[in-house]
Amino acid sequence: MTNAPLIWSPPESGTPLLKAFLEKTAQFHNGLDDLHRWSVESPDQFWSQVWDFSHVIGEKGTRAVVPSTLPASGFFPDATLSLAKNLLTKMSGVTAIEELKSTRSYSREELMQYVGNLVALFTKHGIHEGDRIVSILPVGIEVLTFALAGFESGAVIASASPEFGDAAIISRFSQLQPKVLIATTSYTWQGKDFDKNELIQAVVTALPSIELLILVGDTDDKQSYKVSTVKWLEIEESTKPLAFKHRPFDFPAYVLFTSGTTGAPKGLIHKSGGVLLKHHVEQGLHCDIRPGDRVMFYTTTGWMMWNWEISVLASGASLVLFDGSPSHPDVLALFRVAQKEKLTHLGVSARLLDVIKESNLTPASLGSFPDLRSIMVTGSPLSVSTAEWIAKEMGGNVLIAPFSGGTDLVGCFVGPNPLRPMYAGQMQGPILGNDIDVWSDEGKSCAPGVMGELVCKEPFPTVPLGIWGDKNGERFKATYFDTWPGIWRHGDLASWTEEGGVIIHGRSDATLNVGGVRIGTGEIYSALDDFPGVSACLAFTQPWQADERIVLLAVRNNDGTNDTELVNSIKAKIRLKCSPRHVPSQIYFVSDLPRTFNGKLSEIAVSDLAHGREVRNLGSLANPEVLTEISRLLGN
Repeated sequence: MTNAPLIWSPPESGTPLLKAFLEKTAQFHNGLDDLHRWSVESPDQFWSQVWDFSHVIGEKGTRAVVPSTLPASGFFPDATLSLAKNLLTKMSGVTAIEELKSTRSYSREELMQYVGNLVALFTKHGIHEGDRIVSILPVGIEVLTFALAGFESGAVIASASPEFGDAAIISRFSQLQPKVLIATTSYTWQGKDFDKNELIQAVVTALPSIELLILVGDTDDKQSYKVSTVKWLEIEESTKPLAFKHRPFDFPAYVLFTSGTTGAPKGLIHKSGGVLLKHHVEQGLHCDIRPGDRVMFYTTTGWMMWNWEISVLASGASLVLFDGSPSHPDVLALFRVAQKEKLTHLGVSARLLDVIKESNLTPASLGSFPDLRSIMVTGSPLSVSTAEWIAKEMGGNVLIAPFSGGTDLVGCFVGPNPLRPMYAGQMQGPILGNDIDVWSDEGKSCAPGVMGELVCKEPFPTVPLGIWGDKNGERFKATYFDTWPGIWRHGDLASWTEEGGVIIHGRSDATLNVGGVRIGTGEIYSALDDFPGVSACLAFTQPWQADERIVLLAVRNNDGTNDTELVNSIKAKIRLKCSPRHVPSQIYFVSDLPRTFNGKLSEIAVSDLAHGREVRNLGSLANPEVLTEISRLLGN
């Protein structure tokens, strides 16, 4: 056994949904330990049971699985369903919170009316099945309505967050040739309003395929976009009920863009039925989201967690939407929302928890959270010390539930299991229905504690239909299946634990290779976890004397230590916790580190700088200006 700290134990009463599923499927397996094995060895039985247990509305058909080899993925080939109907008719309600401005609740009937109004507008403007419609909106009732209306109309939707620059948005949306754009004319961040009229004009000009523009917010009547324009508040009310047309299980729902490491952003096409079924497993069975719960996952509309969050409606829970900065007026903003809105589930990024831990504010100072059962965490690995800290803040009664997956599968490969103990620094295990493993370079399973590539060995419902514009599928295959044909190579470095959990060490495409030795950046970050002199760091390699050397960028705390002492302390800590090979040759202190819009470190951008390459996917960075400081330090 390892020395991993135990931070949560399942209640004796268990969790109703997963226990009920265990009882319902007992004829097929021998209890909890056998449940995951059964889910991957008998996918036809497992996914059929998931359909029934989750009360999916639709025609199931006689076949749950068509035997196939990745990248092929055949599930419910005879089934038909309406994604919009499964979301809208099961929901409890929606509460939309706009930073420092307003909170409003919406009933099922109100939301269905809004969706009907938008569907009627789409019909009036000739939007048909398969057409693409896109949004530039913050999280709120407008973007939720737009997504649901797209599902109902059979259009393929894609979304971008309003803080994206025009180049980043155009590089994504231009691939789709959308007919409809809905965009906000302004958004609020940390109490400040940002005008987006110039952005809208740039996007409309660059996308001649747009036939209808819907504007949310205050508008300038003198502004001309040279396309048919409708204001959100002036959309006509429809008297026609929603048709809820049933479509095939694999009918496209939305395109999610992932920046990757090469070429233009990849538009992954996701299936209506696959998204619904996989999210039922993740949200209901793994995250214990029940009818009547109140759930909020802090996200932007440019992150896959927005699409994941939409599916909460199908669980019968109430969805709480939050628009604004998670650290305004201070870093406890989301915990205040959790308390006020009586959330049962709060979703945050690991980075936000790190920031709160480093501040002088604590969630416990707000008082008790009697309704909260789970804090869901993703975006980057959750460190041991932060996991221990937040568990203690919550009194040990709240499941700290980190999970990991990605835009690629619009879901998770590993995550929580509310029937197992939770150990800090790891995830409780694989998600049901995903046959994941950790492989060595030779394609063999790694023993616990040995780092390797996270892989998935069998098809699952959210294997994308492909990449938009990749007609022969070559780009899709090259991205995930080139290393081992028929095996999904996810691009994460991972390891099993003695407890049966999984640790994610970071992206394998950011692996450090010095003198032929492969080092995961996560190992270095873990060594500096809770290090008092540093609040954040980023490691990469730089060409040096016919080899590569490790360089570390660090954001220091103002603790009074001089730079030389701090550098020596950092090196000593890494040598002690890792090995002499892990010790950086050079350490630079910087004001900030480059991050994507969802808060992930962009190691690839810095690696490009260090190797004299053009920085890939610059438009994905929330703070590209920090690259200037880093470039100067590197002598570029």
